[in-house]
Amino acid sequence: MFGITELPVLTLDKNLLNDLAKTTVNNRISVTGVQPKLSVELEDVKGAEKRLTIVGLWGNYILKPQNIHYEQMPEVEDLTMHLAEIFKLNTCQHCLLKASDGQMVYIAKRFDREKGQKIHMEDFCQIGEFQTEQKYNSSYERCGKLITKYCTNSGLDLVNYFELLIFSFLSGNNDMHMKNFSILHQQGQIILSPAYDLINSNLINPKDQEDVALSLNGKKKKLSRKDFEMLASVLKISDKIFKRILDKYAKNPDKVFKLIDQSFMSNEYKTDFKNIWTEKLNRLI
Repeated sequence: MFGITELPVLTLDKNLLNDLAKTTVNNRISVTGVQPKLSVELEDVKGAEKRLTIVGLWGNYILKPQNIHYEQMPEVEDLTMHLAEIFKLNTCQHCLLKASDGQMVYIAKRFDREKGQKIHMEDFCQIGEFQTEQKYNSSYERCGKLITKYCTNSGLDLVNYFELLIFSFLSGNNDMHMKNFSILHQQGQIILSPAYDLINSNLINPKDQEDVALSLNGKKKKLSRKDFEMLASVLKISDKIFKRILDKYAKNPDKVFKLIDQSFMSNEYKTDFKNIWTEKLNRLI
């Protein structure tokens, strides 16, 4: 991820983090998953230890520190992303890093940068002509139509998109709004971007009882297998593929629980994460 054999050193300025927290509060950003983000870059000083430094907009990495409103967000996001990886979902590169003050931070490598060049990327608010504040005002069916309209290999990307929704449901992620899906213009093709910002928001904010961020089969709560069958039909995903996707998750709870146990979350969060996964899975099988 960093192209070096040892993890870089990260020194965090507590005053800067406090300012970020105040900005978050003042902007009334309270939706789980929206948290202060810093653009960071790997310093390349010959003979010196590698360090991550906070820079402007053009850093190759995004850093998310601990959040004053929700506990263990970096640990939960990193685990959720690793769970996606064990099911072979395409995700951005990421890791947890312990900063100089001992706190764990989440770092993701930007995938819209390549050898110093920017890759054209658009989120679904942009291609759907929605304002940012309207990012919850759509449906997963409509997002599927955007994939059909814009993606070069839309059939494959629709399957990947559908499986990402299944995974997000199982992992308690009810914050997959339109800005959490993007397309990349790369090598003459338009493709669905790697998954990013995956986090068990039901775990972090249990007061929010919705299952999903956008409507699915006309609702956001009390989703069941029937609702995902309807979505698969709209996306033109065959019954065979639908069953194959669900079977993959139904047959592998042990490796999910093993990874949860190996995570850096508290024991309480580990238990709650397992309960969320089990309850959601029972609704699908």
